[in-house]
Amino acid sequence: MKLFQMLLLLCLLLASGCGGQPASPRGNAITLQDVRGKNVTLPQKPKRILTDSLHLDETLLTLVPADHLAGVYYLDGEPGISFVAKETKTVEPKMRDYTPETVAAVKPDLFLASTWSDPGLLQKLETMGIPVVVCYGPADLEQIRGNVELMAKAVGNPEAGRKVLAQFDQQLADIRKKVRQQPGPQPSGILVSLMSRYGGSGSLYDALCTEAGIRNGLTAAGLKNGQALTRETVLQADPDFFLVSLPYGEEKEAYDKFSRQFFSDPAFQGLKGLEHRVALPDRYVYDASPMVVYGIKALANGAYGKDLFDLSDESLLKGY
Repeated sequence: MKLFQMLLLLCLLLASGCGGQPASPRGNAITLQDVRGKNVTLPQKPKRILTDSLHLDETLLTLVPADHLAGVYYLDGEPGISFVAKETKTVEPKMRDYTPETVAAVKPDLFLASTWSDPGLLQKLETMGIPVVVCYGPADLEQIRGNVELMAKAVGNPEAGRKVLAQFDQQLADIRKKVRQQPGPQPSGILVSLMSRYGGSGSLYDALCTEAGIRNGLTAAGLKNGQALTRETVLQADPDFFLVSLPYGEEKEAYDKFSRQFFSDPAFQGLKGLEHRVALPDRYVYDASPMVVYGIKALANGAYGKDLFDLSDESLLKGY
């Protein structure tokens, strides 16, 4: 009987890994649930991370240095629309077409996507064994916060996420305090851009207007995000100003043509907003990362016609 007990004890010790090779590297694994509700496990902290969009690269670079990127989105280096042109200048390759082949070629150990991403591509990448974490395509500030928290978990540094969000919240608090101090009614504005179906209620831009103390003319006229801007909408809104989104390089020719046609429309002549056009680079209007705080400040400055906020420093809100 004693011999049997000794053999049983020996088996238990061997099964637990005593005297043998270490157990599997599960102790270094990262397990999380992405916005799909899907559980994703990474065997260890990722060192070669790839995303498929500018806003994800911007958010990622608040959490890790650029040497953690396996490649960058092609617009990252365009300062008119990007807050990370400097940080990504030397990172290669510059990705424009995302296919299973182009993604696999850079050997990522994590692919960060969003609800705007091609689900067919994500399914193929997962079949190939590449871990995929899906974040929000943000429609409000809470989803931007959610992306920071989720990505911080994915890179194995939740503390970095907390540091970024502390800066984000402080910036928002400062903005809200100053906006509340402005006298008189809130100015109303209409966004004029090539993305003529963007900016109504339910869009991130609408949320930015609220934070900047601006009445979004598109929302006031009943336009929902995804609905096209019409002549009737503009006339109904009769905005105090028009926000002109300045294009980045490759869009300039198409934008100039569109802008000339829009502002020369005979129906708009005499609208008070024609005398107050606020022209801002795309990065202030369309950003969907924590640097959106700079866009809110720029919107407020333009709408109120004065420098409420200093924009001389647009540093990344880094958590590392």
